Amino acid sequence: MENIYDYPKYYEIAFSWRDIPDEVDVFEECIKRFSRIPVKSVLELACGNAPHLAELAGRGYRYTGLDLSQPMLDYAREKAKVLGVPATLLRGDMAQFALGEQVDFAYVMLGSLYVADSAGLVSHFDSLAGALRPGGLYFMDWCIAVSSGEPGGETWEVEQDGVRIKVSYTSKEIDPIGQVSRGIDTLEVDDHGRQLTISDDTAKRVVYPQEFLHFIRCRPDFEFVGWWNDWNLDQPLEGARKFARPIVIVRRK
Repeated sequence: MENIYDYPKYYEIAFSWRDIPDEVDVFEECIKRFSRIPVKSVLELACGNAPHLAELAGRGYRYTGLDLSQPMLDYAREKAKVLGVPATLLRGDMAQFALGEQVDFAYVMLGSLYVADSAGLVSHFDSLAGALRPGGLYFMDWCIAVSSGEPGGETWEVEQDGVRIKVSYTSKEIDPIGQVSRGIDTLEVDDHGRQLTISDDTAKRVVYPQEFLHFIRCRPDFEFVGWWNDWNLDQPLEGARKFARPIVIVRRK
C-alpha cells in the first residue's frame, strides 16, 4: 500500500470538507482577543498541502509551512507559485526545528502534533519557543485527547472533479504506559476508473488535558490561554458533553 503523503492532490480532496475561510476567521478572532503582538507572519506545523495558504495570503499574512513530506511541500510550493504569493516551505521535523526568522502566530491542524514520546513533546515546545515571538499565540486543533483513549474511528466519502474518495480513520492505543496511540488514515481512490488505495500509519504520543495544563504551567516560556469545543470561543471545554475538534491556545511569554 502506498503512502498517503505521496499523493497531495488526493489528500487535499479527502479533507475538502473543511471551511477554510471560516477557520481563518477563527484564527483572526483569537488573535484579536488574545495575541499581545500584531500578527503579520504565520507558521503552520505539519502543513501538508498548505490548505490555508491562499486565504491567509489574501488577508495579508506571510506564510511559512513546515512538513516532513517532500511531495507535500512541492505541491504547496507549486500552489504558491500559481497564486503568485510568497511562501516559505521548509522540510523538517516538528519535534526539533529552527526557523531563520521568528513568526507572530503558529498553528497545527487536525491532531497533527506528531511527537513520539515525552522527550519529543518537550523538544517541540523548545523549538516553538525559538520560532514564535513573545506575545504570539500557538493554536492547536484536536491535539489534546479529551476522550478516554478507547479505540475509535470514522469514515466519509467525497467527490471532486470526477475523483471519488472514501476516507477511513481508525485509532488504537498501543502503549498505555508511554501514552502512545496509532492512527491509520486510508484513502480508497477512484480517479476516473483508476483504483488506488493509499494509507498512513503513524504512532504518536497522546496528550491528556490536565497533563497538558501541568506541562504548560511548568514551562517558563509559555502560558495557557484557554480551550474550547468545536472551534467556538463561546463553548469552553469545561462542561461539554460531546467533543468535536477541540482547540487549545497557549501564548509565548
